[in-house]
Amino acid sequence: MSSRERIDQLLAAHSANELTAEEANELREILMSDSKALDHYLDLCELDEALVSQTAAGTPALNKPFAASPITSQHSSMRPFLTWCAAASALVVGNMIWLQTWTASNHSPVAMVNETVTSSPEVDRTTTRTTNPVDAKHSANRRPPNPWKVINSSGSMNHPALTAVSIPELESATDRKLQFNRDIRPILSETCFHCHGPDEQGRRADLRLDTLEGATADLGGYQPIVPGNLDESEAWKRIISDDPDMLMPPPESHLALTQEQTTLLQRWIEEGAAYEGHWAFLPPTMPEVPTVDFTEEESTQSWARNEIDFFVAARLAESGLAPSPEAEARALIRRLSFDLTGLPPTPDEVNAFVRDYQRHGETAYQETITRLLSSPHHGERMALPWLDQARYADTNGYSIDGGRHMWLWRDWVIQAYNDNMPFDQFLTEQLAGDLLPDPTESQRIATGFNRNHMITHEGGTIPEENLTNYVADRVKTTSEVFLGLTMGCAQCHDHKYDPISQHEYYQFFAFFNELQDRGLDGDGGRNAAPSITAKTVLRTDELPSLEAELKQLREQLNQSTEGLESWLASQRQAEASRGDQFALVPMELLDVSSPNHRGAIEFDADGTVKLGQPSGGLNGMSHSLRLSTGDIADGSPIMGIRISFLPQPGPVKPASEQDKNANAQTNSDPLMVLTPFPDAVPKVATVLVSATEQPADQVDYHRQLAFQKITASSQAEGHATGSIRDESNERWWQPAEGHSEQHLTLTFDQPVDPKATPFLSVLVVFGQRNSTPFEWQIQPFTGNDTDSRWDASLAQVIQTSPSDWDEPTRHRVLETFREFSDPLQPLRIRISNLEERREALTGTFSTMVMDTAAKPRETFVLDRGQYDSPTDRVFPTTPKVLPELSLKKADRLDLARWLTNPKHPLTSRVAVNRIWSLFFGTGLVATSADFGSQGEYPSHPELLDYLATSFVENDWNQQQLMREIVSSATYRQQSSATPEQIELDPKNRLLARGPRFRLPAEFIRDQALAVSDLLVPRVGGPSLQPYQPPALWKEVSHFGSTPATKQVFVQDHGEKLYRRSLYTFVKRTSPHPAMAAFDAPSRELCTMDRGVTNTPIQALVTLNDPQFAEAARVLAARWLVESGTEEPGRSEPTITDAERMDQAFTMVVGRMPHEEEREAVLSLLETERERFAQSPEDALAAVSVGESPRSETLEPAEHAAWMQVATLLLNLSETLTRL
Repeated sequence: MSSRERIDQLLAAHSANELTAEEANELREILMSDSKALDHYLDLCELDEALVSQTAAGTPALNKPFAASPITSQHSSMRPFLTWCAAASALVVGNMIWLQTWTASNHSPVAMVNETVTSSPEVDRTTTRTTNPVDAKHSANRRPPNPWKVINSSGSMNHPALTAVSIPELESATDRKLQFNRDIRPILSETCFHCHGPDEQGRRADLRLDTLEGATADLGGYQPIVPGNLDESEAWKRIISDDPDMLMPPPESHLALTQEQTTLLQRWIEEGAAYEGHWAFLPPTMPEVPTVDFTEEESTQSWARNEIDFFVAARLAESGLAPSPEAEARALIRRLSFDLTGLPPTPDEVNAFVRDYQRHGETAYQETITRLLSSPHHGERMALPWLDQARYADTNGYSIDGGRHMWLWRDWVIQAYNDNMPFDQFLTEQLAGDLLPDPTESQRIATGFNRNHMITHEGGTIPEENLTNYVADRVKTTSEVFLGLTMGCAQCHDHKYDPISQHEYYQFFAFFNELQDRGLDGDGGRNAAPSITAKTVLRTDELPSLEAELKQLREQLNQSTEGLESWLASQRQAEASRGDQFALVPMELLDVSSPNHRGAIEFDADGTVKLGQPSGGLNGMSHSLRLSTGDIADGSPIMGIRISFLPQPGPVKPASEQDKNANAQTNSDPLMVLTPFPDAVPKVATVLVSATEQPADQVDYHRQLAFQKITASSQAEGHATGSIRDESNERWWQPAEGHSEQHLTLTFDQPVDPKATPFLSVLVVFGQRNSTPFEWQIQPFTGNDTDSRWDASLAQVIQTSPSDWDEPTRHRVLETFREFSDPLQPLRIRISNLEERREALTGTFSTMVMDTAAKPRETFVLDRGQYDSPTDRVFPTTPKVLPELSLKKADRLDLARWLTNPKHPLTSRVAVNRIWSLFFGTGLVATSADFGSQGEYPSHPELLDYLATSFVENDWNQQQLMREIVSSATYRQQSSATPEQIELDPKNRLLARGPRFRLPAEFIRDQALAVSDLLVPRVGGPSLQPYQPPALWKEVSHFGSTPATKQVFVQDHGEKLYRRSLYTFVKRTSPHPAMAAFDAPSRELCTMDRGVTNTPIQALVTLNDPQFAEAARVLAARWLVESGTEEPGRSEPTITDAERMDQAFTMVVGRMPHEEEREAVLSLLETERERFAQSPEDALAAVSVGESPRSETLEPAEHAAWMQVATLLLNLSETLTRL
């Protein structure tokens, strides 16, 4: 007979009052020696709540004696059920009586349980559930059972007196030895400190509970806490009071102590109310490495691979758990690759690791770690969370959210991680690189860490208030990232929970209040001061190969003639089909405003604007014009506007020669035109037009008008306009000789009805300051623009036969063809992308930095945090609760050295906790931004101190710390959880299994690109704008877009679509939607830990987003091509579907499919084949998504069917989860 069957018999006898003393001892011994039997016993106890609920409702069946007649054979099948119910009912009685005795002996403040269940069922139910065996079973701290207690009962439920066996006492917080920091401080901080904590001004009743002195102070005849004496402790009386006016926490606070918390406080006071200094403010010391065995058969020594495992093993043993087996080799290499590079391993890397790990064991494992840490992608992986914490973005935030340039700082972070820069240096250069002796350009770039905050130039805001907000952001970020403290909570008053006063907050504030910045800055896409111009610090060997590829592609473009005849034919047809005659229409220029042009401005009603020579050192000019189209006699719609420039004579050069930084490339943004002019006028112009029913000063919203076509022309004969004119292959406008009137014609995408919207607003932004006077004119037009994309003479040439062309004419036509023909567009994009990459590696760019003002601003305590309410003047220093910074005139460099002092209690702990969280999903301290009283106590405090002290002793070596973590047996455990682990440790805080969590947003996208072979692995450079809905930015935009103001989204093309997600442009008011769906932050503020959500939107992204759909398409093509797809027209395939499916699984998840998986996916494949065979148009549409070229040799229906399989595999939980 099994233990389970024997338990059923014994409990049945117990219920029938037939359990002998020998049988009671037998039951006790079974439960103490057999864990499975104990689990079965505990499962029976789950009937407790149901039975008590029925009792409370007065269920008649349970209020009557059980029938004495024997069970007939007809009902014999119910015998096990009735036996089970009888046993469970006895357990209810025993548990309740045991609870009564326990609560009485421990002075529980809750109502005592009456002798019988029936007398007060509601109270019994509530109290029983507090310490129910079921709850004990779900405790995360299960202990081996102690000897059983036998409790005599007077009987209940119409049963005679029974001898009941109580539940074994499993370890809980109420059983183990109390520690103030672990057990008591969190309770006081959660429920008491807000009113009775460090905040002196907000403290009530002059009662302070965060210190021993305050808690035991004589407050006029009473003490809040009298150690060892509950009856004399006023706080305890308030906790257990039935009077709402006396109860603490008060009911209006919506806070309440749980039964377990109340019991802990009771024990704590009875045992002497010992206080401890907050653990995080005490310097870490090297703990003794523990030793413990799980069982006689399995020792810690045989399981552990380094010291980390001994600390974890000790905690597991305390909780009655054991570690999980090591994960399979295929899972380990995938885990290592994602954790150290953010990318999945290739199939070849998986196979090599599996082979080598089986042959060479630890040597192969360590060699793999070395390879991954040496990868340039390691720096990208580590930079991603640091960018969250440093609130890196590509726009300024706030309402306008204009563009900025900070990618040089991002490059610095990537290179620092790839160089394994010691963390103390990493910290120092970012906080105070500019204050180091003879700082290098790299060290100054590093200080951009504290320039990543939001900035505004919005009219109506107060510069002094903005400056206060900027500095407060630096304080918040620095304190959370390096100290793990929520110091920002002390900006308006003393910290409610931690010993940081408002005075100390502003002393810390003073470190960051000496910058040469302005409260209103960053307009027009310019970086706010202070900034420097510098080169990237990235070191790469790609430049020679890049130059060689550029040379080869240019030669290919310059020799391209394929498609010339068809292109000429299409151009001739376009010229022949031109419609109504172009005509300028009457209009009235109402006014011109130019807030940043300091020269004279004159304008005439006919649309002529005269700009005098500007004064001052402005970098650009913008002009807003309001005009009325008046009455158009025939009611013709307005088709666009023409801007005419009348420059003064001057030399003509390509824009790239006139100003290296001039943006002279035509942009695809329909609202943007970039047009270089001679020296006498600006080289770059941007035009934004909007229409409205009323004058601009009477409405808040203008309908922006998109441009269908932008053309440039000259009145004089001469060179073509808008064509390629220099070796760099940039598109710039070279006006004709003689510098006659130049025209810029912008054709609207949709005609404008002048009667419905008679007013137009035109914003013209010149990207470079003009140094001489000039005139320009703006006029609407009707009919079709007669100007083509080149000058009239070339349009006439195209109408003639090529045999009539002389060599110069042929050269002009070919040059124009290569510039504008659609088939050559991918080649032109490729050349342009490579040129930009070369410029990013060799050019100089602006970046914001820290730079102390010659006369730093004075710092004052601000009453209630208000910028205009200064009180006491303060000077830079650190909070008293932390080690003293003994300098009278300290600066940011002194602060950095104070933080990196080896004895600092927080810096090393916070740093190692952050790195630990990258590999386990959660830090040893779960609240990585808050090591204070409101933060969570460490799950393994000794392990945290071991890692922190080792980190400092090893010269702050970050890669060595990572190697130690990923080398541990703890890290290598399989991530699947047993039912026991789920019950006892659902969040895996005890680390009895390997970590499992969803991949970050960027990793999910990067993985899709990597497995499809679309990923372009270049490291560093400017931010990029891959696929996204184009109208999203317009929803939060206010003004016209220049190349930098970033009010209108302009999608990139070519390889820029396939770079790593780390480089995706971050617009704070409109983050990339696919990234945001997977919880990527907006970077408006410091983000220490990303939230993790699970929503249908995420599935919609991975199923429908063009980036993922394109990846699925290309991945399917890889399977069909690389696995030997059949030739067109061939009837027999060269590989079976099952074999191809095996390769598909290996490419995506690194393993072969299980048989059930293979069958299910093959069934899907057949269904999709049938569907696309019946809908060839749908098949072609499916395999045409994305800009990457499609293999024309693949049959669309077959390709589309396998594309659905690829989509399925890319959406597997295993694919999206770090296992």
